[in-house]
Amino acid sequence: MNIWRLLRTKTAIFPISLLLFGTFAGGVVFWGGFHTAMDYTNTLEFCVSCHEMRSTVYEEYKKSPHFSNASGVQAVCSDCHVPKETYPKIIRKIEAAKEVYSKLTGKIDTKEKFEAHRLTMAKSVWAEMEANDSQQCRNCHKQASMDFAKQHPKASETMQKGFKDGETCISCHKGIAHKLPDMSQGYKALYDELKALSVSEGASADHLYAITSKPFFVEQSKAESNGKSDGRILGGTDVAVLERSGNLLKVRIAGWQQDQVDRVIYALRGQRIFSATVGKKVIDKIKRLKTEVDPDTELTWHQVQIDTWVSKENLISNGDQLWTYTREMYSAACSTCHGLRDPEHFLANQWIGSLKAMKRFISLDKEQYRILQKYLQLNAKDTGGSEAHG
Repeated sequence: MNIWRLLRTKTAIFPISLLLFGTFAGGVVFWGGFHTAMDYTNTLEFCVSCHEMRSTVYEEYKKSPHFSNASGVQAVCSDCHVPKETYPKIIRKIEAAKEVYSKLTGKIDTKEKFEAHRLTMAKSVWAEMEANDSQQCRNCHKQASMDFAKQHPKASETMQKGFKDGETCISCHKGIAHKLPDMSQGYKALYDELKALSVSEGASADHLYAITSKPFFVEQSKAESNGKSDGRILGGTDVAVLERSGNLLKVRIAGWQQDQVDRVIYALRGQRIFSATVGKKVIDKIKRLKTEVDPDTELTWHQVQIDTWVSKENLISNGDQLWTYTREMYSAACSTCHGLRDPEHFLANQWIGSLKAMKRFISLDKEQYRILQKYLQLNAKDTGGSEAHG
């Protein structure tokens, strides 16, 4: 009886053991195959197997020190774009499914399409690297192992300052392996939207913002004949609408003037944030509301206003959209070589000198430069942000 029971028990155990062994062996095979596939999709050959990569970023990468250098140490695509850790790596591979979709739909299957999307794609990568503190860079470039004495003096100074200020690698090293996108694409597209908005709105609101400088006239007849202007409202300035007449608006420009500086109206007392310039012949049309002495500088300031006529063009009611445009411009113009300074890093008047020192490194026209400076000043340490004045 005991012998038969033992035989039945062994007979039952055998298929269970076989099942467990098979499951274990299958798991090993699956896991091995999975990792083999993961490793293969991280190779340079796989990454450039599609023409979208091979004919664009691969050609740029081949000219970079990541591809060829004196030491012969090569960083391939996955070293910069795929995490080393298992679970972050798996997540990245899952996210790559979107790229497969773009491949299948031909979203970037020509150089022209690729260039049109280059800025968007680059921004996505930069944001990811900022979020993980440029982890892929730090896998090879370790701060503790850097010999700053062997670096170029200027590079050494910049690198050490960047580490001290808490900047991450991608803040200063955009475009190190690939061509930088046209950084102006974003803010130029937003400006086109502002222009379209100014046309569609028809300046119908009672409170408007100038998206660029525009002439003003004290007399309506002069505005109708489009004669010589009496001054200019500068980009970013907000005005109150008092009256409408066809394509013209009577608007009130309000702000502050420094005593004996009669031709400039500033947005705030004590801060040189330009709102309008006034011609000599109409200075007497400026109305003074009150006078104050700035306790910090002991300079006398007058709160003023002037009523003028302007055309409806280039005026919008949504200040948020205007400042979104200027924020994008700030990022595009000033984030290529270093991390962006928070506008609150400086006082409003300090931004004038700081931006002027960088002027030769940025490619903005006069109008763009002015409104960028105004955005930074209105969001400076001592002004409280543009929303406080909109």
